[in-house]
Amino acid sequence: MFRGLARLIGIVLIFSIVGPLAFAALVLLIVAGFGAPLLHLVSMLTGLDTLGTVVSVALWLLTVAAMLTASPPSAVAGLIFGLAAVCAGLNAVWIAWLVAAVGVAVIITLGASVVPSESSAVILPSVHSGGQSIPLFAVLTALAVLPATLCWWLAKPLHRASIAA
Repeated sequence: MFRGLARLIGIVLIFSIVGPLAFAALVLLIVAGFGAPLLHLVSMLTGLDTLGTVVSVALWLLTVAAMLTASPPSAVAGLIFGLAAVCAGLNAVWIAWLVAAVGVAVIITLGASVVPSESSAVILPSVHSGGQSIPLFAVLTALAVLPATLCWWLAKPLHRASIAA
């Protein structure tokens, strides 16, 4: 029983730490990949050499915000995947993808039903209708597939371990 609990905690920790880091790196690569040519063009046209410093600070802020935003769904996905892998033996990669989608759905549902106060540090998507939530769910789930795969791969020794002593 203690081995199963330790494996569950390990899986949740891997998803909670690696998931946000991988998600932030993916978002940063997408933004930097599409934005670098545009930044170079604007820098050439305007002659502003300090534009690079401002963009660098903006990218750091984007990375930190992406990590903070991805932390709750990653923790939820890690808990669900850990329970499925340790208790039910469901440890395929598609289960990790499915629980990542469930984590995204939980956060979108919270964003639709909970309105944090203005002084709150809670980051939830502001979804006002089903028409807004479906594209948001599709995009966030597509972005979550790669980090979920990485977390599944890193947690493989924990969810494939034998319970028998």
